[in-house]
Amino acid sequence: MPITLPIKRQFKLSLKLSGVLLATSMFSGCASMADFTNNADSFAMSEAALEEMNVVNASMNAVEILYQRGNTQDLAYYSPIHFKIAAKQREKLLNMYENYTPNNGSWFSNSGSEDIETESELFVQSMNKAFQAKLITAPLLSTMRDHDEFIKNVDMNGFEEPLRKLRNSTIQFASLIENRGSGLGLEHQKTKLERDYKTLEINIIKRKILRLPTSEFNLLDQEIIPESYNRALNSLYSLERLIEKDPRDNTVIQQQLTVSHNKIKQADSIAKEVVWVKSRIEMSAERVVINYRDHLSSLNSYLGTENLTSLDFQSQVSGIKDAVASKLSQRDKEKVRDDQNLRSQLAELGRLLTGQDMSKYSISQQVDNLIFAARSLVDESVDIPLAQR
Repeated sequence: MPITLPIKRQFKLSLKLSGVLLATSMFSGCASMADFTNNADSFAMSEAALEEMNVVNASMNAVEILYQRGNTQDLAYYSPIHFKIAAKQREKLLNMYENYTPNNGSWFSNSGSEDIETESELFVQSMNKAFQAKLITAPLLSTMRDHDEFIKNVDMNGFEEPLRKLRNSTIQFASLIENRGSGLGLEHQKTKLERDYKTLEINIIKRKILRLPTSEFNLLDQEIIPESYNRALNSLYSLERLIEKDPRDNTVIQQQLTVSHNKIKQADSIAKEVVWVKSRIEMSAERVVINYRDHLSSLNSYLGTENLTSLDFQSQVSGIKDAVASKLSQRDKEKVRDDQNLRSQLAELGRLLTGQDMSKYSISQQVDNLIFAARSLVDESVDIPLAQR
């Protein structure tokens, strides 16, 4: 529904514009006492001047409220032509208001209420056109606006200029829609803008996500660890493809980032070991083997599988895996046994308190029943007179 601002001294909106403006328009500059009253000790305005001033204030208040509403709804983005016209009209109104002369008196200049009322009506017409234009442009700009809003919340250092150009292109696109009254014939521009926004968003996210792992990857020496290097590289490629597929799928991207980072760190660790091995292999290949087996010997001692130390490397690793699985299984059995003991103790306590068999209940259910029974016994003891306890 178009917004109207009645003239002829009738205004429905009466909101505060600025106490400073009002004070300035009333009490600064030169003024004669004839514009007020014959009482030299009073500065009360005449009824006619006061009525006229109220009408002008209401008009200016409505202009400011409407302008701020347009800012809130981003009319400069969605309907740049009409909102720019309205903004110029507002500036003109503010200048007229500063020079306003109530009741055609001799205050500041010759700006009169009729001029302000007429210009206010033109401003409202421009704002109405801007709001109506937004109804057409907003659906067509929704994808671009979504990217724009998302990018604002991302570190875009270094991408300010491409984003500025895209925003300007989007505003120009909105202006074309305003002039035509529809987006017909502009589908190719819409598609290009959406594609450019998506590409920019992907590039910003890529930079943000890949900066650290890529800098660490670039320190790897492919000649020393060609296999580990390629694994880390392929992991980075997978991460990059995930970002291109959906740069906002933070959970999946973070999971793959962790995998990639681990592979890069693993490759770096392997490279250090390869350098160490190559520096010693010519002196004593046996020493390299013994060093690795010493690490396994410490693990065998911890697990109680010293008998594995006489086996080859692969056999020891396989035996250690079995020993760890056995310990985990034993721990699970002990937990089950402890739970069974606890349940039987709770069941016995429940039988003593309530006379009921609660052994079939879970531990948590038994605890709840015991708490309830204990509370009931306490409540009953409170009801018994002190002499009978």
